Amino acid sequence: MAELHSELLKTTLFKDFYELFPKKFQNKTNGVTPRRWIACANPELAQLYTEATGGRDWLVNLEFVKQLNGKEKDPEFRKSWYEIKQKNKKRLAKWVYKNTGITINENSLFDVMVKRMHEYKRQLMNVLYVIHRYLQLKDASPLERSKAVPRTVMIGGKAAPAYYNAKLVIKLVGSVSAVINKDKDTKDLLKLVFLPNYSVSNAEIIIPASELSQHISTAGTEASGTSNMKFVMNGCLIIGTMDGANVEIAHEIGQENMFICGAKVEEVEKLREKVCKSF
Repeated sequence: MAELHSELLKTTLFKDFYELFPKKFQNKTNGVTPRRWIACANPELAQLYTEATGGRDWLVNLEFVKQLNGKEKDPEFRKSWYEIKQKNKKRLAKWVYKNTGITINENSLFDVMVKRMHEYKRQLMNVLYVIHRYLQLKDASPLERSKAVPRTVMIGGKAAPAYYNAKLVIKLVGSVSAVINKDKDTKDLLKLVFLPNYSVSNAEIIIPASELSQHISTAGTEASGTSNMKFVMNGCLIIGTMDGANVEIAHEIGQENMFICGAKVEEVEKLREKVCKSF
């Protein structure tokens, strides 16, 4: 689990036990391997990393990718990066059409949220945002629409067999996409796709193509999360709360390279106390 969640266990669930035996508690944040999630899933990006760092040491020690600092100013590096991302987006667009019958714009912003379907992960909030954006586009003037960045929102994941509310969210994604994707006023600017049968093999196609990834769980509820790590390693920007491994990712890459939103753990607790007192 992430360091944040370990600290919560010390101060809440196992508070008394921790006070008796503090040395029994230590944190080991789970992680993912660049060998699978870059070298296997995104071989062209792996080759670019190898060339830019002067070797393959980054495969076993990701600290070596710090040698890429400053490469964002190199026109040739940026061109190679862009071309690799576009190839991955084209591959994902073909996969989406094959598996859903939906045609998506390869030049749109790929906004992706793939993980277990669960209320605390807040896929519902993402869908509500899509509805809000759709209504904004409907109300916009032709000039305002011409300035909008085309966006393809993709949500994928599986619900536990008896998890009724999670299945309702999947149904909602399908119902909302059925309206948005056919609207002639907005279909070139916004599409919503539910990615079926999310799995490791499909993730290896989805993650390298993503440009923005949603990790917006209520702070204090995500034990860690690992998909956020996979997305970051493939050059995807995170929009997320300061929860789970997002906290440690922010420490490593800098908050300026993430879109941080929502209440922090201590703020969430105060809000809960406020709600409880109102009843």
